[in-house]
Amino acid sequence: MNKSPELSVVIPALHEGPNLAILLPRLREIAQDLTGDFEILVVTAGTDQETLAAAKVSEATVIEQSERGYGGALKAGFELARGKYIVTMDADLSHPPVFVKDLWEQRFYADLVIASRYVPGGKASMPFGRFLLSRILNSFFARGLGLPVKDLSSGFRLYDATLLKNLELTAHDFNVLIEILVRLYSKDKKIKEVPFNYAPRIFGSSNARIFAFGIEYIKTFYTLRILRRKIQAGFSHD
Repeated sequence: MNKSPELSVVIPALHEGPNLAILLPRLREIAQDLTGDFEILVVTAGTDQETLAAAKVSEATVIEQSERGYGGALKAGFELARGKYIVTMDADLSHPPVFVKDLWEQRFYADLVIASRYVPGGKASMPFGRFLLSRILNSFFARGLGLPVKDLSSGFRLYDATLLKNLELTAHDFNVLIEILVRLYSKDKKIKEVPFNYAPRIFGSSNARIFAFGIEYIKTFYTLRILRRKIQAGFSHD
């Protein structure tokens, strides 16, 4: 049986072939510098030739998710990732692979490390309306759920993989990012944010429409709040 790698990089990618062709070689070079022992997993719903070709060139593994949405992609990646640490990042080049180094350097200091746009030193280059809505949503959820995190919706993260293997996740969309935070924080896991400069994608259009994204988050707020209270109640009875 092959030895498990030190690092798994999980990349949800829906029709992101042109971006992956740029991202994957850079990412592979960075991962090689950090640890020669790594794997790159590209998770998609319905493979296309551009994605397959980009993955083949960089020796990445393509996984076809069985559940819908971004949440389904993460769950598929978590299930098959073999690394001791798991990095999740977007395929659209808004997450520069060089920043994986910053996450990797913090792996011994937290159970979950978040590349954060909203801590001192971080930056988000995006239209003002989108920026304002993102800040409002992140502040609203952080306060409402009692989470000491500034950038809850950042998907650029590094996890201790042992925490994810048996983590029950029910969200299918981008709200899975907050569900993960709720579940880990309720287990007293240490979460750390490191400043990150976000820039918009280069090719294609985003699969996350910000206003629909915001409405979906609001709809799930009370579900997550109930979850948070149930978890807290369960721990109080131990």
